[in-house]
Amino acid sequence: MLAANNTDLDWREWGDSNPYFGVISHAKYLAENLTDNSLQDFFASGESHVEHVCNVIRTRMRPGFQPTRALDYGCGVGRLLVPLARRSETVVGVDVSPGMLAEAKENCRKFSVPSTQLLHVDQLDSLKSQSFDLVHSFIVFQHIPVDRGEAILRKLITLLAEGGIGAIHLTFSDRRSAFRRGLRAWRQRVGPLHGLLNLAKGRAFSSPMMQMNSYSLNRIFEILMDSHCSNVHVEFSDHSGHRGAMFYFERSPATLL
Repeated sequence: MLAANNTDLDWREWGDSNPYFGVISHAKYLAENLTDNSLQDFFASGESHVEHVCNVIRTRMRPGFQPTRALDYGCGVGRLLVPLARRSETVVGVDVSPGMLAEAKENCRKFSVPSTQLLHVDQLDSLKSQSFDLVHSFIVFQHIPVDRGEAILRKLITLLAEGGIGAIHLTFSDRRSAFRRGLRAWRQRVGPLHGLLNLAKGRAFSSPMMQMNSYSLNRIFEILMDSHCSNVHVEFSDHSGHRGAMFYFERSPATLL
């Protein structure tokens, strides 16, 4: 659907070397630190997130909402895919990393949620438009270059059936200090500096940098309106100085707008 970007290569590397840390950047999820307890915490956090999303939809938008067919974009190793599968008849997970998809497949088997389908992003166009009643993505778009992310958002909205609910997280500003922003810029320009900082944090020298991209709120609302979405609810969040929002919206019949 979309031309490959070099961030795809970065995420393939995360999927091969540190798939759980690639999802949640905490030291306890580094491959060498994983334990039964840390994995339990990892999946418990996914259960809490999905329960919160469903509660928001039922409280703010659709009482009694129960998804039949759900999609999780940027599913990673299945942290949110597993709890979504427990609440839906069918769930589809999409990711750019073959390594993460392989880990997600194993986790779906481990947690006995066979009603899952896993797709590489290149297969996104194989999905039928207007075929999902829930399309979800959390802490994913921030790692995608903005032009590409906007195109993916438009595509995901087309997969929603009329009356379907979207729950998509996007970052919109970087509130970190000028020093930290400058340091990140230098890390992007000077590979050895990034490698040394990786070592200082206990990571491999060659670990790729995770992009953090900010989206224009004006552009996002334009996309939602152009795509016949309404009933919008927004929850703000802060990820270490990167301000974001979870956008909940309903795809309405065009005749209503």
